[in-house]
Amino acid sequence: MAFVGAVGEMSATRLSVWFGAVLFVATTPVHSQATWTPIYLGNHSQVDLWTQTTTGCPCSFNSSSKDCACCVPSGGCSCGAASPDRCAQCGLEEHCANMCNITLDSKELFTKSYRGFGQIKSPSLEGPSRCTYRFVPDPGERIELQIYRLISIGRHNGTACEGGWLQLEGGARVCGRNERFGQPVVLFSDKSVPILHMQINENTTRSQFLAYFSFSSKASITVGWPVKGGIPENNTECNWVYKDTNCRGGCVLASPGYPGLYPPNIRCRYLITSDPRMSIAINFTAVLLPANHCTSDYIAVYSGPTTSSPLLKMLCGKEKTSLMYNGQNLLVEFRTGPEVPPFDYNGFVANLNFIEITTETPTTTTTTTTTTSTTESIGKSLDTMKSIGYNVRYSNRDLHDQRKDQGTTSNSCDLEVSGEEVRTGHHDTRGKPKSTTCRLVLRGRAYDTEHVSLASYNLSAPSCQSSIEIYDGGVPGTARSLERICSPAQRLPRELMQQDTYVEPKRYSSNSRNMTVVLRRASNNPADEEYMDVSYYFHNEREGGTQQPASVCNVEYYGLTSRTNGSVVHPEPHRLFAMDGPIKCRQHFIPARNQSVIIRVESSSEQNNPCETKCGDSGCHCVSSESLENMDHLLLVSETGHIVTCLCGNYQDWLPVGIRSWTPVYIEWSRFSKAGLNFSAAYEFINDTYCGDYTTTEPEGEVNSGDLASTGLKLNQYYQQRCTWILHSTADRQLTIEVNSTQSRPCTAWNLTIHEYSKNGDPAGQRLRTFCSRDTHKNFTLPWKTNTVVVRLQALGRTAPQYTMKWRSQTVIANTHKSGPSPAPNHVLSSSTGSDPRGTQILVLATLLITYAAGC
Repeated sequence: MAFVGAVGEMSATRLSVWFGAVLFVATTPVHSQATWTPIYLGNHSQVDLWTQTTTGCPCSFNSSSKDCACCVPSGGCSCGAASPDRCAQCGLEEHCANMCNITLDSKELFTKSYRGFGQIKSPSLEGPSRCTYRFVPDPGERIELQIYRLISIGRHNGTACEGGWLQLEGGARVCGRNERFGQPVVLFSDKSVPILHMQINENTTRSQFLAYFSFSSKASITVGWPVKGGIPENNTECNWVYKDTNCRGGCVLASPGYPGLYPPNIRCRYLITSDPRMSIAINFTAVLLPANHCTSDYIAVYSGPTTSSPLLKMLCGKEKTSLMYNGQNLLVEFRTGPEVPPFDYNGFVANLNFIEITTETPTTTTTTTTTTSTTESIGKSLDTMKSIGYNVRYSNRDLHDQRKDQGTTSNSCDLEVSGEEVRTGHHDTRGKPKSTTCRLVLRGRAYDTEHVSLASYNLSAPSCQSSIEIYDGGVPGTARSLERICSPAQRLPRELMQQDTYVEPKRYSSNSRNMTVVLRRASNNPADEEYMDVSYYFHNEREGGTQQPASVCNVEYYGLTSRTNGSVVHPEPHRLFAMDGPIKCRQHFIPARNQSVIIRVESSSEQNNPCETKCGDSGCHCVSSESLENMDHLLLVSETGHIVTCLCGNYQDWLPVGIRSWTPVYIEWSRFSKAGLNFSAAYEFINDTYCGDYTTTEPEGEVNSGDLASTGLKLNQYYQQRCTWILHSTADRQLTIEVNSTQSRPCTAWNLTIHEYSKNGDPAGQRLRTFCSRDTHKNFTLPWKTNTVVVRLQALGRTAPQYTMKWRSQTVIANTHKSGPSPAPNHVLSSSTGSDPRGTQILVLATLLITYAAGC
């Protein structure tokens, strides 16, 4: 029997993540573009994925025999009389002797083994021959295959596989005489019922392969990146159409089967169409095509709907690029040649966004308040802008009336603003008295941070003789410089910016309660056109969370540093930036260890969008025939990305809605309309002993679920728990864990799992046992010398879990002589093969003597 080592447990991203701790270890790929994650990993050897030992356990087909294989306790089943020394995944045990021409059904396997993954070990065949493996995924799943071993399955002649191959229907063919792949050959399929073909067309004495399969979620970006937002063309294998109306939240283009191998000799076209008022932004984030095959494997981008349109860009090898295109049609063509060893190329993935081109209608209204010198200055500035190629659109208006300065002013270009009086504003040095130095000083209240943006500026002096510098602090001599912009440099106001080149200005955030922006001019000549226009606002972190510098409106609330309770209101991103189009803001609540956070959505404005909210035991959901990206809505999301609550439309009848979570959770506020979704909510951090991360060395103890009903809401309160107890012993012992529950809930609602202890990362290693509430009562006796285990509770539902967990240890008094480790308890010895009964009697006698001596 072939020996396959180092096997643990890891599930694909699917519902099984709620059935216990999931080991999902990413490895460093050989090529940085080729992202893949092992389907299995472990730290001890066993005969195959499900067999612990080949002998020593009772036989399922003969109760008097104990010479059968011992199976992995969770998910493994005996192969029966045909293969008594082997186990297989529950649901596949009937195929132990001949794993050929079989069907692997996601739902059936998960029901029988609680696994969405498994092993395929083909029989040793004599060619010519063939085997098929039919996969039946659940809706929303794709099949992933990782090939590790090939024996006498064809060979590559330089242009194609001949004599035999493995092929996941419609994908690339893989072949080899005697191949061991350190990094597996990865294949994906999005077909409704894909079939893996093992084809041997020549005479062989032993043809065989080893692979692992997984039913992976299409929604997961950690497992794969299928196309998003595109509409497939009828009667084509890989042609797609992308429309701006379907990509409000961004779309994804990807080669067939990404991030697995793509099929050979294909031609895929991705037609992108947009409104004339939109720009097309496409970013190729990963490209991996066979090296030195640019004539057969490449990506071509055309500025039009057909390949006869002008060619904008061609990519091959590992070349990546980003393009911004102003036009109604863009075509991406992906062409491939024959398979190329060593089968590690995986094509491309690209992000697609549509950016609205905003134009302002010129007005013929003129104002008389503009001074002659200001009018001349604007005219000169416009001439300069035209000379460097800008398409200027300008309405003759008084800029100062549009941007009133607020704060303490003097007869200079300096401005000092107190956060006690003003919370947001602009400072524009145009029209102010000329000076070689102009300062904007922001002085915040306690718990304030400041945030500024250079809306526009002009530095015309050569060789950095003029500059703008942003400081974190109030005194430039001691404050930390965040950035220095040297002349010559220029940023135009939005109304003067050529529309296809406009991007949001960069933002700067302070860590202290003060901030300073300084403009230093080369001279104070009246004809000098150098200026800065700065937007600013103050943010109170104690009231509104910790502002995230890389975002406009994302904040974080920390259980140890934020207020223990407070109110949450809808964000106001317009206070600093007049942003058009869809906006998403996240308010992230991060409880500390042994803390929980309660969030309640209490009220909201009515919405007239075509969406309906429905609430059930697993959360509230948005039901709509249109994309949520096209309407205002609100989400409560757990740290795993699971949407606990989605609110849209007129959902006031469901309010209040709340969640109590022992893990981080965030509110995501999505604005599509101009008004946005107005809501109010409350939060509270609670220090409790119901759940958290605990370690104990007590040999016995008890944990109760506690009464959470007092903190609940009458209507829609959801509990999300992830509790961890590490039971540790410094002495050898046999541990028994007893669990009781009076509830009868689905295992997806809550479960307790027992795991091996892992020193790296998540302490919950390989899962050993599982308790579901419908089990009512169970005793789990763990193997001798399982001295440290991890018990984990995971729960999500309207009803808080009710359980009692007890543990007790049976130990043996240690032998102080250097004669080897302590023996196991009596009942363990008596069940082991080759034990000496006299040894047991001597041990008992020694124990009694030591006990008697201690009593004396």
